[in-house]
Amino acid sequence: MKTMKLSSFPFPVQTEIFSSMKLIDILFLSFCSKKLKKSIKSCMKSRFDKIISITYFSSKPNNVRILSSNSNNKEFMKLVPREEGRNRSIVQMNLFGIDVDCCMATRNHPFFILCNRQDGEQMLQTIHNYFRGFFASSIEYHLKAGGRNYIPRLKHIKHSIIVFQNESLDGYLTVSPSHISNYVYIKLCALGGFEYERNLKLAETKVLDIMISDSSAGGILNNFKGRQLFMMHGIVTDDDIIQFLNSWKSSQTQLDLEYLNINLRNGIGLNPEIIMRRFHIKQFDPNQRIPVYQCDKSSPNFIVREADQHVASLEITTQGIKFASWKMTGEEVMRDRIQKTFQKTPLQNADFIRNSIKFSKFSWLIQREILSSMELVDLLMMASCSQQFHRNIKSLMRSRFDKILTITYEPTPPSCINISSSSSGDNPFMSITSRLGHGVRPLMTKLCGMDLQVCMPTRNNPFMIYCDPAKRQTGLPSIHNYLLDFFGSSIKYQLNGGILTPAFSKLRNISSTDLASDNTIGGTEFHDFLKISPNQDFIGLTELGSSLLGRNLEFARTKVLDIGTMRCSADDILSNFGGRQLFIDNGIISDAVIIQFLNKWRSNEGYQNMEYISINLYSSQLNPNQIMNSVPINRLDPSHQLPVYQFARKDCNWEPTWGIYKFISPTYTVRDLDQHVASILITENNITFAAWNLTEKEFLEKRPIKRLY
Repeated sequence: MKTMKLSSFPFPVQTEIFSSMKLIDILFLSFCSKKLKKSIKSCMKSRFDKIISITYFSSKPNNVRILSSNSNNKEFMKLVPREEGRNRSIVQMNLFGIDVDCCMATRNHPFFILCNRQDGEQMLQTIHNYFRGFFASSIEYHLKAGGRNYIPRLKHIKHSIIVFQNESLDGYLTVSPSHISNYVYIKLCALGGFEYERNLKLAETKVLDIMISDSSAGGILNNFKGRQLFMMHGIVTDDDIIQFLNSWKSSQTQLDLEYLNINLRNGIGLNPEIIMRRFHIKQFDPNQRIPVYQCDKSSPNFIVREADQHVASLEITTQGIKFASWKMTGEEVMRDRIQKTFQKTPLQNADFIRNSIKFSKFSWLIQREILSSMELVDLLMMASCSQQFHRNIKSLMRSRFDKILTITYEPTPPSCINISSSSSGDNPFMSITSRLGHGVRPLMTKLCGMDLQVCMPTRNNPFMIYCDPAKRQTGLPSIHNYLLDFFGSSIKYQLNGGILTPAFSKLRNISSTDLASDNTIGGTEFHDFLKISPNQDFIGLTELGSSLLGRNLEFARTKVLDIGTMRCSADDILSNFGGRQLFIDNGIISDAVIIQFLNKWRSNEGYQNMEYISINLYSSQLNPNQIMNSVPINRLDPSHQLPVYQFARKDCNWEPTWGIYKFISPTYTVRDLDQHVASILITENNITFAAWNLTEKEFLEKRPIKRLY
C-alpha cells in the first residue's frame, strides 16, 4: 500500500488538514515526531491563540477532567482509575514522553488515560507541562478542585476554584509560591477552619474570593495586596476594619485595592457607629445622583485618602463592609462617573425595527428546525414569551425532550446551584447564584413565571439567575416546577451533592438524591422531602446519624440505598427495606435482624425485590456461626470454579459515574417457594447477600456470571 507523508504536502494543505481535526487528534499527531510537533505548532498558531483557557477538574489524583474553552467546555481528555478501563479496549501509547495505558475516545466518553492514585498527580503535572510548551503562553490554565483533602500542585495556574481542608492548601501554595502573585483569580471554600498564618501567599492574589466559616479573617484583610477581595463567613472585628481604613487613608497598604466586600455570618456582627466615629466620613451631594460603583447599590458615604485626595465609597453594617476605591477625587467622581453611568446608550435611542417577521408565521417544519438548533436555555427563554409559544415549543420539541435522560441540581461552593442535563454532556446550562461577580450587570426578565435578574451565558459561564438567599427557598422550587412542566415527566431529576437545604427539600419528583451528612438528615425537612419525592431510584448519604429514617417507609422503598457511615443501628433500615440494593460501608447491625432477614427471604415473606446487600461493620461484630446455624446454608466445592456476581455501584465523591464490582462466595441458601438461590458471605465485620434469580439446578449447572447493571 502506498502512503504519502503529511510533511510532503504544502504548508496551506497541512493547515487545512490540521484545522479539520479535533484537539485530541492534533495532540496525538504531535507525539509522532519533534518535526511534526513543530509543524503543527506553526500551522495551528492562529487556532491555538483562540483557545482562551484549559481547565482541570479534579476530585482525586486519578480522577481529572480536562476541558478547553473552544470545545464548548466539553472534556477532551480524562485521567481515570485503572478500574474504569476494565470493560474497554486498552491501548499502550507513548504520550507526553512516557508510556501510558489509555482508552480511545468514543461517542459517550473522552480519551481516557488510566493511572493509579499514587501516579495521578505526576501524570497531570506532565500533561500540564506539555500543554504549556505545545499551546504557548497565550492560554490561561484554570483549576477546579473539589477533593477537599487533595489539590493538584500545578504551576502557572491563572484561575482556581478550590474546596479544601487547611492542610491540603498548604501543599498547594508551597509548590511554587513565586507564581501566586500571577494568579488572576482564586476562589476558596475552606472546610474545617482556616489559618491565614499558614497561607500568607494568598494575600498576593489579584482577585480573592474566599469563604472561611468561623475563622479569623483580619490577617487577610490587612495584608491583602491584590485588587478585589470578597469574603464570606469569616470573623472580622471592629479593630480589623479600623486598622484597614487607617492604612488605606494613610497610603500605608492596599494601594492597588479597588473593591472589598465582606459578609459576616449571622450572629457575628460589627458596630458601624463605633467604626464610623473614628473617621471623618463625608457624603456626596444629596441633591445630585449618588455615584454607583458598577453593580453595587449606591452609598452616600465616602472617605478621602490624605496623599492624593482620592475617595472611596463606604458602607458598613452589622453584617459586613463594602468598600469601593474610585481612584478619583470627590469632584471627579461626581462630574465624570455620573455621566458615564447614566448617559443613554445608542441602543436606548434606536428606533424599533418595524420590518420584522413573526416566528409563529413560519410553518411547523421550519419552526422545528430552528428550535432544534437552539440550546436548552434559549428554548426556556423563548417559551417565556407567551403561553402559546410555551405550548408550541413543548409540542414541537417533544421528541427532543424525550431524549434527555436526566436533569441534575448540584450545589457548588460557596453560593451556586448548577443545573445540568444529560443531553449537554452534564455541563450546566443554567446556574442559580446568590452572589454576582464584581462588575457583572444583571438584566431583568420574565422567566419560569417569575421576574428574575439574569446574566446571559458566555463562553466560560452558563446562563446565570441571581436569587437573593432569602428568596431561594421559593425561587428554586418554582424553577424546578417550571422545568417539570416544560420538559415532561419522562426525565429523571437528580439532586447531587451537598446538604438538604430548605430549598432542596421542596423539590418534588426527584428520582435520585446523593447528599452529605447534615443536621437536617433525619429531621423534618428530609421526611417532608420524601413525601413529595417518593419511590426514588437512588438515595446516597455520606453519613447518617439518626435512626428515624430507618422507620420511614418512603426511605425504605428506595430502589438503591447507599450509606457511607452510620452513627446508629441499621436494624430498622434492613428490617423495613423494600428496595433492590442496600450498601452500608460502616454500620451497626445485630445478628437477630440478619437472621430475620434471611428467614423472611427464604420463606418468601419479604424482600422479594432484593438483589444485593453489603453491610460492613466498624464498631460491633457479628457471630457468623450463630447466623449460619440459624439458616439452611449450602456450600460449593471451593476447588471448583465459583460463580461470579457482578454489580454496579455509584462512585463516591458525588461523581456521576458507576463502577463495576465482583462478588464470589462458596456458600448459598435456597428460597423454598421457587428454589431460587442467593449467595451469602458472612464474617465478623461483613454480610454480603446476592440473589441470582436462578433455581438451584440452573445455578449449579451453569456456574454463572451474573451481571447486575
